[in-house]
Amino acid sequence: MDISTNLIIAIVIFAVLLAALWYFSRKATGNDSEQIESVREIAERGDVYSQFRLGQLYYEGKGVKQDDREAARWFLDAARQDHAEAQFILATMYEKGAGLEKSDEEAFRWYLQAATQGHERASVILESAKWTVHKQKHLAGDDSRSHTHRELSEEPAQPVTEPAPGGGDQFRKYLAKAEAGDVDAQYNLGIMYYHGDGIQKDYGEALRWFHLSAEQGDAEAQYNLGFMYGRGEGTGKDHRASMEWFQKAASQGHAGAREILEKMFRKT
Repeated sequence: MDISTNLIIAIVIFAVLLAALWYFSRKATGNDSEQIESVREIAERGDVYSQFRLGQLYYEGKGVKQDDREAARWFLDAARQDHAEAQFILATMYEKGAGLEKSDEEAFRWYLQAATQGHERASVILESAKWTVHKQKHLAGDDSRSHTHRELSEEPAQPVTEPAPGGGDQFRKYLAKAEAGDVDAQYNLGIMYYHGDGIQKDYGEALRWFHLSAEQGDAEAQYNLGFMYGRGEGTGKDHRASMEWFQKAASQGHAGAREILEKMFRKT
């Protein structure tokens, strides 16, 4: 076998190898695309793990073109469902301005959300002096204001604006006032539904009336909503909403809400 024959054989083998590499790379790319579309489909249906995975793929540029904006979109969806790692990554993106408008306030909020769920790296980051001002801001409140503590204790609490035998005429009286927009009556209905005071216990209705009262600035209703969202009473557990309502109550000087936030900060 002469040199020219060997050269031809070598060229043929090389061409076959190139063709094989091209075929398998195309097949792998096709499989990746199919897998990504499958993940996307599940993520769009609200699956938190698929949302986080899709965020990772866009963040790292694996199987898709690297895209911080698209990554942030999916991390945000997962973070809103209390995925701690998504909350942490979202915080870093806000801090760096990667795919999102740079915002230390938003970064702090998401670091705190992750830390309250036990995310160690978020807790370590919040120990930095950089975040001291943000902690103080969230704990700020006017201690000179007086508040009647009407929190959701284990013992049944009575509505406080009027004598409350519970149920019957008293309930109808509160209902009429509450529907007319009376903030105290709305709060009292929340208490009655929460404890089943003269009426059937209904956390969903309690949540609704506390919301109406809280949106009018009632600090006790805001405080109670913090607990209900944290416990998942009348709604799914939502640590973000829980934190926001505690912060609103604390900003009005509610001592109980401030104490809870301080405990959260100490854990971080």
